[in-house]
Amino acid sequence: MGFWERWSGLMGAMLALALLLGFWQLLGEGEDLEARDSRGRTPLIVAAEEGETDRVAELVERGARVDAGDDCKWTAMMRAASRGHTDILAFLLDHGADINHTEKTGYTALMGAVIASRPEAARLLLTRGADPDIQEYENGQTALMMAVRNRNPELVRLLLSAGADPELVNKAGKSARDLALAASAGEGEPMQQVLNALGCEPEAVEKR
Repeated sequence: MGFWERWSGLMGAMLALALLLGFWQLLGEGEDLEARDSRGRTPLIVAAEEGETDRVAELVERGARVDAGDDCKWTAMMRAASRGHTDILAFLLDHGADINHTEKTGYTALMGAVIASRPEAARLLLTRGADPDIQEYENGQTALMMAVRNRNPELVRLLLSAGADPELVNKAGKSARDLALAASAGEGEPMQQVLNALGCEPEAVEKR
């Protein structure tokens, strides 16, 4: 085979490869960024929930809506918080995600992090300005009340240090302190640490 035949073959292969790469690029660019699965999740919400950092960055750079919600109005940021994916959480906040967005029952990303016992995600949210005193719609629970119910002294201390109000009451008229005292009977060291963080006096515990 002569030089020109080899050259033509090489050029043909390179052209075919270029066409194939271009085809795949067009397919990627043609992806519906706001497509929904059976739960109403967009590709960005799924990627954030699964911890796919590079995929999240790619989708946002291509124009995916960071505050799009699923059927329950959970956003990508909320899913990242509840899963403890702090790198994705920070990225979404840097790109305009609403830190105090509430899903359809009034839960916030901070509440999701607290319920899932994700202290690093909760710390990041509080550092970025999350409101710890938002109350969910059904029972009027705050993130602090949820941390108390979970018997999580680390999160209780974290929320208090960020300014959470221990005197706020839920729809039953109970504060975080009331909930802690009511749950304290027969509980061990974690609950005692919660009580200490809330400033509950030993005699108040004994009276219950």
